[in-house]
Amino acid sequence: MAKKKNNLILIIPAFLLMGAALGIQTKTPIKQMIIGLIVGIIVYFFLKYRNK
Repeated sequence: MAKKKNNLILIIPAFLLMGAALGIQTKTPIKQMIIGLIVGIIVYFFLKYRNK
């Protein structure tokens, strides 16, 4: 069987972009991008810990 690639790190920019999209709609893009980045990092470490 082929070895599965670990693309878990791509969660962080995904949450960052979702925060930016939400921020554009609510007129506070920087604040929402920072929140998205923090949530992305938390989810990344949670899934990394859970997958061990």
